[in-house]
Amino acid sequence: MIVSSILSKNMVNEGCLSYIVSCRNKKYFMKAVPPAFMDTAKQSAEILIYLTENAFPVPGIILTKDGLPYFGIDTPEENYLYILFNFIEGREPELGEDIEKIGTLVGRLHNIMQSYGGGLTIRGKPFFIDRYINILRKKRYPENKIAIFQEYGDVLWKRVENLSPGFCHGDLHRGNLLRTSAGEYFILDFDTSCNAFPVYDIMVLCDSTNYFKFERDGYKKSKHIYERFLTGYSRYKTLNDEEIKAFYDLIAIRHYQLQATIIEVNGLDCVDERFLDRQLDWLMEWRAQCEKAETGISLSLPSADREVNDLQTLPLFYDEKEAEET
Repeated sequence: MIVSSILSKNMVNEGCLSYIVSCRNKKYFMKAVPPAFMDTAKQSAEILIYLTENAFPVPGIILTKDGLPYFGIDTPEENYLYILFNFIEGREPELGEDIEKIGTLVGRLHNIMQSYGGGLTIRGKPFFIDRYINILRKKRYPENKIAIFQEYGDVLWKRVENLSPGFCHGDLHRGNLLRTSAGEYFILDFDTSCNAFPVYDIMVLCDSTNYFKFERDGYKKSKHIYERFLTGYSRYKTLNDEEIKAFYDLIAIRHYQLQATIIEVNGLDCVDERFLDRQLDWLMEWRAQCEKAETGISLSLPSADREVNDLQTLPLFYDEKEAEET
């Protein structure tokens, strides 16, 4: 096989390289995985084989002559695990495009993976919430602001900790969906698969908020996409009331999870205090909007600009003027 070009460097699993490989005028996709990510890549390959055996649309792995889904090169100059895939021509879907169809696909995925017998990493509060709090302390972020992050993180986790566990893709954003010219969909990149909350995948796909800048219409946009998604998803799986309501809390939890991952990959200095302040303000705005939607009462919450020295000051503050306007 002849490597024709390097497509990209994976920005999450830093050090992984992706190639388009040609052989006898046929294209393939090849992934080179460094030692730090070999275990997750092997787990991903096993999941892909299982899904292929169950006729689920994922990129097919080309097995070696020994029937293995990967091969390794371990020399003083190179130590990589390689996985070769069939190449699929397609594009990332637009926001909201075919969302009912995508819902059906994800429902089918979660349904099939209920019978998966392979190992999955178990992820809970230490991964989704506590990693970020620990990183903030390593960055010497002000303790009074960490207290706000931690209090809200604890509240969020208390609300979701009893959700039904199961297979979770872990990174099911639109960039990991491939739409062919025929309108068929494939799900990509199972490297972050874990045993967590399946509904987390639904949230990632339907979250239509602006991650970097809080916009009030993000709640309504996300709700609209979510409702459309569930019409398709329910053909294979149904959510209970607690799972349905958890959608908005999981959007906030993703900020903890994703921010921690970004900083772990790119280093403590990749974000400054101002950026962290904006994230804190985003979460407080989101918290107030969600509480208002639940109770019909407007709430004023601590922000990065409001000094909080005691968690006694953290309970929700009633804003009479804004409540009258609603």
